[in-house]
Amino acid sequence: MHFLKKKNEDKVETFSMNDEENGLVKTPNYFIPAALVTTLFFLWGFSYGLLDTLNKHFRNVLGISTTTSTYMQVAYFGAYIVFSVPSSYICKKFGYKRTIIFGLCLYVIGALGFYPSATYLSFGGFVGSLFVIACGICTLETCANSYITIVGERKNASLRINIAQSFNGVASVLAPIVASFAFFGGGTEEDIAGDDLDSVKWTYIGIACGVFFVAILFCFAHIPEVNEEALMAAESKESGELIRRASLMSPHLILGAIAQFLYVGGQVAVASLFLFHSSEIGHFSDSRGSILLSVALGCFTIGRFVGIGLLKKFRPEHLLAAFTSGAIITLIFVITMKTSTTTYALLVVMFFESILFPTIFSLGTKDLGRNHKRGSAFIIMGTSGGALLPPIQAVVHEQVNVSVSFVVPLAAFAFVLFYSLVGYRWIRYVDEPIIKVSPPETKTADDSVAY
Repeated sequence: MHFLKKKNEDKVETFSMNDEENGLVKTPNYFIPAALVTTLFFLWGFSYGLLDTLNKHFRNVLGISTTTSTYMQVAYFGAYIVFSVPSSYICKKFGYKRTIIFGLCLYVIGALGFYPSATYLSFGGFVGSLFVIACGICTLETCANSYITIVGERKNASLRINIAQSFNGVASVLAPIVASFAFFGGGTEEDIAGDDLDSVKWTYIGIACGVFFVAILFCFAHIPEVNEEALMAAESKESGELIRRASLMSPHLILGAIAQFLYVGGQVAVASLFLFHSSEIGHFSDSRGSILLSVALGCFTIGRFVGIGLLKKFRPEHLLAAFTSGAIITLIFVITMKTSTTTYALLVVMFFESILFPTIFSLGTKDLGRNHKRGSAFIIMGTSGGALLPPIQAVVHEQVNVSVSFVVPLAAFAFVLFYSLVGYRWIRYVDEPIIKVSPPETKTADDSVAY
């Protein structure tokens, strides 16, 4: 039987039945690989940051409707429905490193698909290419979020993932700035060639090259696998706390997936209609609105760093409730007020959105043990909410007005508030020991599903 003893935050010693004969066998130090995995958060943050600007740019150049332009969100976030569970099984079968490289390759293939799509002005081609990119990003998110939350003490899981997600926020800030100059020329709409998508084509060729370089880097990197239940047992032995495995059908996981679905849908809805609000209510040009969106994403990133500081003093569920309440109150202001400065309130909404995704993820995957990869896939699948709520908000926008359309994210955040107050508490545990008897060189019961 294996027993583990925690030496410090970055190092774990493994004890087996042969320790007296063979000495202590140490498991890898996870600090460096976790830092490398954290860089992946930048990649999908940059991709998401470009998406909302592409949404408006394609409407300008291709002459499509608001609702049609949101098909990009449908393809991008719909990929999470299709690929979340398969990516978790790929990770289970082939491990974190190979799955990450696979996800990066999908990202490159999708980015290269923008070249022919831009050449032939094919909106369908763009939608298909985004779907492939999103499948790659879904794979990366399933691996990276799971890896970061599990390699360390359970009580600090929300803090670790918020730190990692801050890289996502930084990339989201940079992307609209790049888009403002690449897609809108950094000037007014009159400066834009109305039938030219060459800027989009070459921007994504550059992205493909950058992601390919990262994939090569991971081919040579050492990313050790994680025995989730061994780490839980080590923490239990050190602290004396009884740690049990939560069921894969636990209400806190299921409600967490729903909360993530609605949160991401609300976040994407706010961002995708941001430029429409800035032009129709704030009367800003698309170039200025794109810069303002970048500032809003900057507020989002600042919120992440503020959240990191607050998580050292407050419980994650309390902070989740406070930030969600702030977003709800600000959205009510956005809906009811229609002055030229109301668009600036959306910056406050995005500040309060900052910690919601990683905190919901950490609360929803708490104590899953060997079910952590599959449970993580369920939460990541909730990202598909970005495919449903933006089209609904777009319909409200076209049928009523852009201000009233923000009722859609308001309703979504109301459920997140419920989860932060009540839903996260409903955890169903299984009556099984965390560590089972097996020799060090053989697989453990990690391959079975516990319900």
